Amino acid sequence: MSPEKRIVTVIGLSKIKEEELSLKLKTSEFTMVVKNNIDELEPEEGKYNESFIISGEDLNLDLFKENLKKAEKLEKKVIALMPLNDMDLLITNFSRPFFDFCLPPHDVNEIFLRLINITGKSGNENKQLIISGPLIIDQESYEVTLDGEKVDLTFKEYELLRYLAAKPGRVFSRESLLHSVWEYDYYGGTRTVDVHVRRLRSKINDIRYNFIETVWNVGYRFKSVKAKNI
Repeated sequence: MSPEKRIVTVIGLSKIKEEELSLKLKTSEFTMVVKNNIDELEPEEGKYNESFIISGEDLNLDLFKENLKKAEKLEKKVIALMPLNDMDLLITNFSRPFFDFCLPPHDVNEIFLRLINITGKSGNENKQLIISGPLIIDQESYEVTLDGEKVDLTFKEYELLRYLAAKPGRVFSRESLLHSVWEYDYYGGTRTVDVHVRRLRSKINDIRYNFIETVWNVGYRFKSVKAKNI
């Protein structure tokens, strides 16, 4: 049986801010669990935990980024309390679905509002399916179908499509896609992204559909479309 309140795990928050946030959440639908890092989270705890607040206040920058990366792999919603007003760091590394952030001084009222916003993004929808008209992405079976027909994709093509489709309309730079889809240990150039987008388009785009759009001098975005009568 799930707990009565929704669990949010807090990592790296200063003691003062931790107390302020705990008081703020006391009369809300959320309850707070404090950990030093994500590795301390027990499997049973993670079962009901849908979101993380990860702060850089009491963590060094490398540990802060490592916790963010681990939270992403757990497919949890994340609010990152940035330790610096560093937009380049933010844009380069942390453009991903179900992610939000606060810049210093990390006001607890803002944190609370962002928590409400991010935990309500997916509602009660089937989290395993991303549906855009005739295109269905099944995140459990890693299968994509278009008009009921299975589309054969490589793993990276699938990951790129899933990542873009999770936030339709949002523009992602090539650098952001490279870091988020190919992850931090990939040192190739952004041309890799262009090549994969071209291959992906050849498999899901035709005269009726144009799911992946180019935003010139910026990057790419996923556009939800309906079939055209031809």
